[in-house]
Amino acid sequence: MARYDVRVATDLFSVLSDPTRRALLLNLVDQERSVGDLVEAVGVSQPTVSKHLKVLRDADLARTRVQGQRRFYALNPEPLREVDEFVARLLPAPAGLEGADAGGALTTVGETQTSGMDDDPQSKRTHNTVGRTVEQGLERAQEFFDRLSKQNKQRRGRRSK
Repeated sequence: MARYDVRVATDLFSVLSDPTRRALLLNLVDQERSVGDLVEAVGVSQPTVSKHLKVLRDADLARTRVQGQRRFYALNPEPLREVDEFVARLLPAPAGLEGADAGGALTTVGETQTSGMDDDPQSKRTHNTVGRTVEQGLERAQEFFDRLSKQNKQRRGRRSK
């Protein structure tokens, strides 16, 4: 397994710890979306979506495309590989997880392509593969956060006794 930078993984965990940002990322898995589409999909105000999209852009988890006065956002799954490497060291690979290596890290590689996908079946397949990989990574990150939260609650309970 490749060596990972703990600071980068920690920063990404901080970004991924917010449920609104995770919801935004999940909405960007399959296609690029406008801010208005994301507001409707996530159910929070436009200023809130914009604030969280800035955090995702700063973490290099989202890319922006400007078309006139509208901005479209797409997922950049590459930084999630750091998170996956870290989580893979902590959790065993789920049974039957396609694309997992012996250490549990996801190994599917591909570039997200959003423009011209309707015309190119290979681009659609690549995009769908990347989307599934990102979804699996986010699910594993959520599982990690859930475990961490449970452990913290147990620790707090022991301290208060």
